[in-house]
Amino acid sequence: MKYLRTAIVGAAVAAASVILAQPALAASFQRDVGDGIVRYDDTTNELCVRADNTTGTAWVEVTLTRPGMVGTPIVIRDDNVKHPDATCKQVSAFDNVTYRAAYESFWSGRGTILRGAFQFTT
Repeated sequence: MKYLRTAIVGAAVAAASVILAQPALAASFQRDVGDGIVRYDDTTNELCVRADNTTGTAWVEVTLTRPGMVGTPIVIRDDNVKHPDATCKQVSAFDNVTYRAAYESFWSGRGTILRGAFQFTT
């Protein structure tokens, strides 16, 4: 009888956990890339790039590729002179797609380009 009660309570707890669980939006992020930010919104599948609004010229360029896949990369570039707001593009609407984001960031006050890369999954 004790084992049956334990099994029933355990099943009830597991069912409640599934029912009350919030949907995962862990893929959404905002990342500083030196002279701007890269932001991904999982609910809209939109990747945005924004160069810092600073004195002088600043720009950020992100190139998205899919590791191990052949295809045309997605390139998003934003600068603070021609386009003071963020530049955004839709990426795959499929879940669990991994992208490699290679970025370059420039600010005229420093005069050099910062480079880096990171991966994220939609």
